[in-house]
Amino acid sequence: MTSAPSPSPEAGLILDQRYRVDSKIARGGMATVFRGFDERLERPIALKIMHPHLAENPDFIRRFAREARSAARLTHPHVVGVFDQGEDFGHVYLTMQLVEGETLRQELRREGPLTLRRALRVGRDTLAAIDAAHRSGIIHRDIKPENVLVAEDKDVLVADFGLARAIDSATASATGTLLGTVAYVSPEVVTKGFCDARSDLYSWGILLFEMLTGRVPFTGESPVHVAYQHAHEDVPAPSTINSAVPPSVDSIVTWACSRLPSSRPSRAAALLDALDEVIAQLSDAQLDAAPAVHDEDSPTHDLPRLTRTIPSAEEHFPDLTSTLPAAAPVPFPIDPDDDAAADPGGDGGAAATGSTAVERDESARELTLGPRTQTHGRHLHGPLRSVPARIAALALALAALGAWGVAGSQWYAYAGPGAERTVPVLAGTPLTDAENVLAGQNIDTRTVEQFSAEVPKGHIISVDPAAGATIKRGDTITVVVSKGEELFAVPDVTGKPVEEATAALDDAGFTVVEDDPEFDEKVPKGTVISQQQDGDALPKGAEVHVTVSKGREPIAVPVVMGASPDQARTRLEAAGLTVKQTEAFSSAPKGTVASQQPADGSLFRGDAVTIVVSKGPEMVKVPNVFEKPEAAAKAELEKAGFTVSVEHDKGEPVFGKVYKQDQAAGSEAEKGSTITIRVF
Repeated sequence: MTSAPSPSPEAGLILDQRYRVDSKIARGGMATVFRGFDERLERPIALKIMHPHLAENPDFIRRFAREARSAARLTHPHVVGVFDQGEDFGHVYLTMQLVEGETLRQELRREGPLTLRRALRVGRDTLAAIDAAHRSGIIHRDIKPENVLVAEDKDVLVADFGLARAIDSATASATGTLLGTVAYVSPEVVTKGFCDARSDLYSWGILLFEMLTGRVPFTGESPVHVAYQHAHEDVPAPSTINSAVPPSVDSIVTWACSRLPSSRPSRAAALLDALDEVIAQLSDAQLDAAPAVHDEDSPTHDLPRLTRTIPSAEEHFPDLTSTLPAAAPVPFPIDPDDDAAADPGGDGGAAATGSTAVERDESARELTLGPRTQTHGRHLHGPLRSVPARIAALALALAALGAWGVAGSQWYAYAGPGAERTVPVLAGTPLTDAENVLAGQNIDTRTVEQFSAEVPKGHIISVDPAAGATIKRGDTITVVVSKGEELFAVPDVTGKPVEEATAALDDAGFTVVEDDPEFDEKVPKGTVISQQQDGDALPKGAEVHVTVSKGREPIAVPVVMGASPDQARTRLEAAGLTVKQTEAFSSAPKGTVASQQPADGSLFRGDAVTIVVSKGPEMVKVPNVFEKPEAAAKAELEKAGFTVSVEHDKGEPVFGKVYKQDQAAGSEAEKGSTITIRVF
């Protein structure tokens, strides 16, 4: 039973005559979860009822049913069991195992950072559930604390496997929304809108980081800001926030959260094995130690910088206006008439340099050409004549110093240490931004384009020389820029036998996913009805979904005997069958269907069912058999269509002739009815 979606089901509503809606447990962005009761099996259940805007989307309903069936096949101690799915009263719903307890989000809000023992237990159980799902071909796509349920006995179960995909099909193209919760979303989902099993491992790593530190690694004023950080920054080690986290656990988190999917574990099982090995090596003291988390309010305080700072000009060019080193005393020419020239005694050094001191700009330190001293001995002659010479000498000295400064600064900037440049970290940044940075450092670039599955188009894959290398001003580095992921045309396999279609897609490098087969009135059984993919050209390994025909759908023939012709026609045509109608005399009430052909079994859409409408019983004129011999009378009546009953009057007849019949001759009686004759 379906009808227009209602905003919210009322308590007591029975869905599909089986599932009773009780109290509301929680409401999320896509569904509301209710406590419910399965009245057939007499057990409590959880009812997840999707919001009306999804229930109105036929594509969502189709995918929801398919994903729910896949999830129902997944059985694991740490996976919330899916029992059934359906649509009734306009509500698209899912029935699931009812877990008495709370979500991991509620536990984290109450406890904050968890001990290593608790965090690793929850992390291990969650990862085991993810591994089981991946082995069954199911990607969760939305691992987060809200989807991890903690039972009253502290057991951990993961909910909503595969349902994010059904929701994405109904919302992503229409709204442009990003699949998944932004705090846990993987870089490839941000940059390409694509995810695989390794995307679940990234989200799991963020989940473990949060359990160990009490916070997520990336925060921001908007979801876009957070998503950008996922795409362009590395997740830090948890120990940068919680010093009680050992290096081995740091390694698990950073491995799972590698920005490049190829750098993460290829399978959840590999990560699970590594986690078990780490847990086995930890002591009880380490496992039970209280978290040692920084108290700063900022959720990202003390996180290491994950994008390298471009060196500033000051790092390469020490201040060329800073104070020059003090020069040695400059000797001035001695006046030949000066008595000091001939004086072998006294303070000859003092006399030779004089007492003049020259100060330059206050920003530089004082440059002293000679000590200020008092003369001794003989009186110095001709002081006025020596002043011009001394001024000229001073000018020459200052000019020499200026020339040395200019030449020195040029040498420093173009040939000396100031010419050195450190190649900055540019991987993942847009080419235009990188070119601006390099131009500011007087570094030339040579651009090479290359396909990349990990780096978005127009962003840098690598540089040569590598980041951190030392080069000179004016040198050229090679910048490898992503052309985006290489795309390949997807063959059109519609109308081909499934074996041929699968071979063609496999040869083209795509992954074939057979959706649930469907009946089709025109496409032969075993032939591809349709295919669905994200575009006409896709990267190698991308999924191509094909739907295969089951042939014509058999239709059970409705039984319409006893119905009026109009009722019979309506039921048969509603089933997809055509109707042929005839009339016949029948014992059935006049104007009702006396018989049909075929009366049961199945037909295909458009096949015909013949119905015979009763004209009522056939009336036959009764022959006159009075005084006719018994045998002749009986034969005549039977020939007319009657059944004959003979009564002999007073024993054996003398004459053997009919002297009485119970139906008057010439009257009409129902064909097949019984006429009694009396013979004497």
